[in-house]
Amino acid sequence: MEDTRARWDRAFQEAVDYDTWGQVEEALEGYQRLQVAAAAEYVENVLQLPLVRRDGIGKLATALKYRIEELSKSVNRNVGLTSMKNLKKYMKEIIITDAVFPLPGIQPEGTITAGPVAAFGAPAEVHADAEEEANVDGADGTLRSAPVHKKGDSSLVIFIEKWGLKDAMGYYEPRVVVSVRDANGKAVEAVQETPIGRPNLSYVFFENTVYIQTPLNDLSEKSAIFFEFRHFKAKKNKKSIKAYCFMEMDEIKNGPLTLEVYKKPAIYKRNKKPVLLSVKPLYLHLDLTVQQL
Repeated sequence: MEDTRARWDRAFQEAVDYDTWGQVEEALEGYQRLQVAAAAEYVENVLQLPLVRRDGIGKLATALKYRIEELSKSVNRNVGLTSMKNLKKYMKEIIITDAVFPLPGIQPEGTITAGPVAAFGAPAEVHADAEEEANVDGADGTLRSAPVHKKGDSSLVIFIEKWGLKDAMGYYEPRVVVSVRDANGKAVEAVQETPIGRPNLSYVFFENTVYIQTPLNDLSEKSAIFFEFRHFKAKKNKKSIKAYCFMEMDEIKNGPLTLEVYKKPAIYKRNKKPVLLSVKPLYLHLDLTVQQL
């Protein structure tokens, strides 16, 4: 617990310093990382803290969310830099004591992220290829409803449970981008994107259902389904891909499936050997349902 407290305190003090110096991008990035960690701990209570300490962590997450909105959207959430400075003493007592949260009127919201940020009013840049740019942003993602297939078709439903990452708590607005690709790496249907995931230690939990729109019988044996881990970088004001996985046709069968996690960029053509993201065993956890109509 002391290690977590010290890590949070260092991150907070650094973000407040950037905020004080007017280095908005750096302050945003620092506040966002801590907000994600605090909100996840409030929801999950991994540290098994008593209610009063957990409540304070939830209030911290809300205060950070409001400050992020003030910096990125130029709105007044009645927090300000002064309130951040008033939290400095509290951050040295958080987690390990029953210290009272010092900012009045702040209540836990139970949210994991602070919502979409378009820093300085500029549209977020998407770090992706031209095909992915057809994807539309949205807090709720762009997942599609179950398609209507004809009799004799086979449909695939993918439940995305969680994505393993050694630094899972450090990603802001994490999502999974799902695309179906042919043997040449071309998308054969519109790209889909999950809502924002929920980080917790070594995993980001998504728990979303993806309906593949193309019947399996219409896909060639050399087709594949790609999963890319996308997150938002406040400092660079853009979205970026961290890693990817892919599933080939012979892997599709009913039941749970784990996929290895590879370094970006995604090799859609699969004409080169992918490189593992980490020597540590990290996987994307799925559950597949194949339905014959």
